[in-house]
Amino acid sequence: MAKTHQTENPIYKALMKQAEADVATAVASLIVHFDSPSSGTSLKELEHLLTTISTAEQRVATLNKHFNNTQI
Repeated sequence: MAKTHQTENPIYKALMKQAEADVATAVASLIVHFDSPSSGTSLKELEHLLTTISTAEQRVATLNKHFNNTQI
């Protein structure tokens, strides 16, 4: 566990913003596909977007768990 808050660290911020951007991009893409289904879009492509969201959300949770220690 980190001994101090890392939330002001530029590297922490970059990792967090990248994960948040990955979520936002994949969610936006899924919304477009749901609202305007295309016959050219495969289920595999949509599953990949869902996996991207899940993975990025896990990265956010991991960063918060290990580097956003508010009890110190």
